[in-house]
Formats: sequence, C-alpha cells, structure tokens
Amino acid sequence: MGYPDDQLARDEVVKLHTRPHWKEGVGPVLWFVVFLAIAAIAITYTTRLDWDGKIWLILAEVVVFLALLIWLSVIPWIRWRSTHYVITDQRVMWRDGLITRESRHIPLARVNTVSYTQNVWERIFGFGDMNIDSASDDGEINLVDVPKVDKTKALLYQLAEDDRSRRAGESLDGA
Repeated sequence: MGYPDDQLARDEVVKLHTRPHWKEGVGPVLWFVVFLAIAAIAITYTTRLDWDGKIWLILAEVVVFLALLIWLSVIPWIRWRSTHYVITDQRVMWRDGLITRESRHIPLARVNTVSYTQNVWERIFGFGDMNIDSASDDGEINLVDVPKVDKTKALLYQLAEDDRSRRAGESLDGA
C-alpha cells in the first residue's frame, strides 16, 4: 500500500491526492540536462589534452559535476516527488520528505478558513498557494503550488460542509 492508503481510517475515501504543480519538477530536469551536456563537453575537451595529469582533472570534473547534479537536480526532484497533498472525506493531509518526514492532518470538522493566493503567472499556469486554518491548536497547513487551487478550495469547502451536515444529522439521530 502506498501513501495515503496506509494512513486512512476505516471507510475513509480519498477525494484528491496531488503534489505541488509540475513546474516544480521542470527546474531539476533542466539542470540535469544542462549539467550532463556541460560535463560531456568538459570531459571530451580534457581527454584531448596532452598532459600526464589529465586523469586527475577528469576525475575532479566528474566529482564536481556529480555533486552539482545531485544538489541542483536529484534532491529537488525527490523533494517534489515526496510531497503529497491529500484531501479525504474526513480530513486534509500534507506530507513532505523521504528521509526526514513531516506530516500534518486536520479533520474537516476543524477546518475554519481556506484561502489561496495566485499571481498572474500562477493563474496562467493554473496553480497557487493555499492556506488552511484550523479551529484547534493544530494551527494551519500551508500548501505551496497547489494545482487547480480554485477547484481544490471549492472541493475542500464542499467536503467540510458535507461533513458538518453529516455530523449534525448524527447528533439529531442520537438525541
């Protein structure tokens, strides 16, 4: 079972499972291509040198390019792929990290305010930042670069309203 299936309560249904907008993955891919091209050119040029110590220069180039590749491409890609935004019929969940994991959950009954911001570019590409305030000590969840943020906000409000109606119906039945 993958995330979020292993985190769900009995009869809990996932309504939305996404990660930050795809633009977060573009930079690491571009860095990967650029560094591979630069490394290939540099190593090809270095192999043509007539110098006894060129093997050490090639080794240094490989080490530097691998370090830059990992720092600017691999780590951001993994960070993007390991960030999850999940909305179920009972709660909102956010999880980030692969090695060191951070997670926040807010029950729909405690969702107080949902707001989002979008600049012009974010509106064109269809994403934005969402802030979900909780009516408890849990505080808030800030979701960055949420795809289709306006539809996500509408879904969250609808689910929160459905949850309130369901709870009101249960309290009337139990009284």
